[in-house]
Amino acid sequence: MLAVSTTALAQARGITLDVSVLTGTPPRLIGNAETVSSLCSALAASAISCAEPGRLSLRLSALPNGEESVVLRAELHGRYDGHCKDGFGKDFARRLLAAMGAQMTVTQENDGSLRAMLDMPAALPSRTTDGELLMSWARSRGGRLLVVDDSATNRMVVAGLLAKAGFSVETATGGAEAVVAVAQAPVPPEAVLMDVAMPDMDGVAATATIRKLGDERSRIPIIAVTANAQPEDRVRCLAAGMNDYLTKPVRRADLLGALERWLAPQQA
Repeated sequence: MLAVSTTALAQARGITLDVSVLTGTPPRLIGNAETVSSLCSALAASAISCAEPGRLSLRLSALPNGEESVVLRAELHGRYDGHCKDGFGKDFARRLLAAMGAQMTVTQENDGSLRAMLDMPAALPSRTTDGELLMSWARSRGGRLLVVDDSATNRMVVAGLLAKAGFSVETATGGAEAVVAVAQAPVPPEAVLMDVAMPDMDGVAATATIRKLGDERSRIPIIAVTANAQPEDRVRCLAAGMNDYLTKPVRRADLLGALERWLAPQQA
């Protein structure tokens, strides 16, 4: 994600650069990966050039932006001079303006550190529809999933399709149970397949609650699996923070195609 020269600059100035990609960031996006890498490197280099020896953290995440796109956010946090003429000034502004649609904000924290956020629009690839390729991907990757539905039949069908593809699947009978499963499980699920119309707490409310957890669990990909197929239903789900939207009856290829768009590769 960062140029070698940026890492070398940090080492030369006695700065530890902590770089990570947060949960829920799609593994594949449509666009110029080199531009994203260049902007992240420029953001980090600008701060490094104005920082004293210490630690800077750079986090890459994705914010929902409709069904077919996200906003990539590079967030840099640490102690550096935001008004330094060699850093956050004309040079970086020119780089930023050159990237169509990119925006940056810099805020000061209570402890005096600065938090710079660089937002860049990016399109998601279309879902893969090749069943054999998707099964091969799923069996190779595996992982933990949570299926949420108030219908025992629907839970059994969806969980069975995913289990046969190689996933470890747990289930929840409603939104409230799903929130507890995400928030309190020793090892949280890597993605949630969420029904929408449920009696105790519906999928929209459950998603909004999960998104407010305030830690890595709040970023878990949530995919709507619902009989509500009207355009306004889709808009409501995505506005609540769901990452993707599938309508019932759902096929295994649909489930795997959505998961493949959102699940990062398993770490070795």
